[in-house]
Amino acid sequence: MGEDTVAELRVPDVDDAVKRVRALDVAGDDGERTDLAPADEEAAGNTGTIDGVGDVKARAVALIDDDRLLQAARLLRAHDVHVPIIDPRDAADVKLNAFIPKAAVMEELIESLKADPRRPGTEWIVQCEHSGRRDVSIYYRMDEETQTKLTARIESPIRKDMLVPFLSVLNESELYKSWLPNWTMPRLRVRRSDKLSQTGRCSQVVLVTVDLPWPFSSRECVLDAWGVDDIDASGDICVLVDSVNPGASMRCGGVVPDVDESGVVRIDFTGGFLFRKLPDGWDAKRDAARAASSWFGTASGAGGDEESAGLSTGGTSAPGRASFDSDSVRSADDADAAGGDGTRPCDDRILVSVQMYMDPKLAYVPTSLLNFVIRTVMYTMWCMLLRVAEKVRDGKSEPHRASIAAKAGELYDWVRERTGAMLARIFAPLPVGTA
Repeated sequence: MGEDTVAELRVPDVDDAVKRVRALDVAGDDGERTDLAPADEEAAGNTGTIDGVGDVKARAVALIDDDRLLQAARLLRAHDVHVPIIDPRDAADVKLNAFIPKAAVMEELIESLKADPRRPGTEWIVQCEHSGRRDVSIYYRMDEETQTKLTARIESPIRKDMLVPFLSVLNESELYKSWLPNWTMPRLRVRRSDKLSQTGRCSQVVLVTVDLPWPFSSRECVLDAWGVDDIDASGDICVLVDSVNPGASMRCGGVVPDVDESGVVRIDFTGGFLFRKLPDGWDAKRDAARAASSWFGTASGAGGDEESAGLSTGGTSAPGRASFDSDSVRSADDADAAGGDGTRPCDDRILVSVQMYMDPKLAYVPTSLLNFVIRTVMYTMWCMLLRVAEKVRDGKSEPHRASIAAKAGELYDWVRERTGAMLARIFAPLPVGTA
């Protein structure tokens, strides 16, 4: 990896970041803020003397412009400013009405992602809890009434040096089609991935078209992705992804286009990503749950054999042949990921989670197709995302390297700075006497 690549992707050393970033409050076991000293109110958006409702609104807008939507919502609630504003009088009111309702959706998503899917009485069904080169847990549930609407949740601890590469792979939506897996039997492929608008520093609107097996027509979704920096308040990074309907206004001022192909059906999607501190006892709780159920997830059980499933990746592989390196085939990388001797990795990990709800607009979903999506597609796509992030980290993805370099000043320098603050918060040594 050349020097330029290292400069583009380097995650700031945690020890250095700790020295630069002001220590915040003492965090609870799950990384949530338990209290804020007055000096720390600036981090939560509550700094200085508030001079009336107009000042509160102006500060909330400034937080939104700095990608701190959740802090803006907390500030408004703390000062009893209710949104939506019934009679908007200026641009600030209009902006708050457009943005703040999304904070409630994001807060609900975060609450769901932080709840233990293995707790008694949960509606989640365990599909896969796989340890190895890539640690992946997958859960799902179906809408009881229709049995066609799927909610899925995927979790993976990742090393801290994967955070910036992972975020960059998510952000570079125009490259999705180059790495997302395609299947020939049954046919399932991402045919189109177009960025319609860059609506903020780390927010965008993306159109994705997916071809389904015969006799189903292709499905399409226009996704509005909102990146939110909540590092100073909770230590988290969040991304809300929500579908938008044709004719709806985008935050940049444009309008969501109608379907431009006959036979393509627009579907509904809501979900998002959460990056946070790995909860204490994560490995022990997961292993205990596996032992209690007497079931151990494996790559073959979750994703199956990609070649026999007719998988190709990014449209570059021969039909029916996979270029994805199946986790069912062990390699030296497994030992490396586990610390070189098969033991637990050193605890330099964070937790990345995604939850997604999909309504495919189908009256009936064949069991075979549903099982294929749940057992093979979700696992394989997630592993491909992790694999591409690893390549970006190691400087082996030229398209991503070039895009990151081109956007360094406007985006990725800021991403490195903010993730450095996040890692400093997560990995800062505990104060003396608290260990």
